[in-house]
Amino acid sequence: MAGNPVWFVNAFADGFYAGNTAAVVLVEGYPPEAAMLDLAREFGFSETAFLKRLGPAEYQIRWFTPEVEVPLCGHATLASAKSLFASSEAGSELLTLHSLSGPLIARRKGDLIELDFPSDIPQPHIAEPEVLQALGPVNPMEVLRARGTRNLVLVFERPQALLELRPDFAALAALTGLSWFGIAVTAPGTAQDYICRYFAPWEGINEDPVTGSAQTFLAPYWSGKLGRKVLSGFQASERGGAFEVEVLESRVLIRGHACIYLRGELAAGWRD
Repeated sequence: MAGNPVWFVNAFADGFYAGNTAAVVLVEGYPPEAAMLDLAREFGFSETAFLKRLGPAEYQIRWFTPEVEVPLCGHATLASAKSLFASSEAGSELLTLHSLSGPLIARRKGDLIELDFPSDIPQPHIAEPEVLQALGPVNPMEVLRARGTRNLVLVFERPQALLELRPDFAALAALTGLSWFGIAVTAPGTAQDYICRYFAPWEGINEDPVTGSAQTFLAPYWSGKLGRKVLSGFQASERGGAFEVEVLESRVLIRGHACIYLRGELAAGWRD
């Protein structure tokens, strides 16, 4: 391989200017973590996925923000599946992706791609006052914590309260010793069953455009509230992105579109 194949993909979108952009890099063997982190920082997207082929339709996947490696990422997994289905796995209907969060499945579902992720049932939690102050201040209806993915969850009664949030990201990033590293805010939707936003300045991502992994705890929450297993959602970021979720006993199926807008090859030397 002269260079490593790379794709730029808008996940949870069907066009050029929406959704959450991820870079996908195919490697024969993983380079040092520092090299992958440097490349993720150079791309500047919220996530870069690195894929290593293990066998037919089977890969290892790792995700890097511009600051850290993370244990789970939904939109970069969707982007990875889109890239593989459009290239080396064009004849496959299902991919198995081995990750720090265990085996993940991506499958074709008509014109959508469906991700099969472990669920992360959120539990009641007491938020630090300085966190709430930095977010608004805000007055959420419920405060929860998703332990598996280490996220704080704030539930609002009205969509407008969520849309009007203007967090002080510098104040949030200065907080240390927290038991979580991301904040999901959510409320009932109007055109969709629920809407959400996601903040993670500790990972170098002030506001994530669309966060697939957040649906592992938001989907079970709203499924319980609304009494339905299949729901529609929308992430109300500046770019925005739509998805469908289905809640199973211990898994969450997350479905969305993805758009590849660039494919190329990394020049040799990026590993050095």
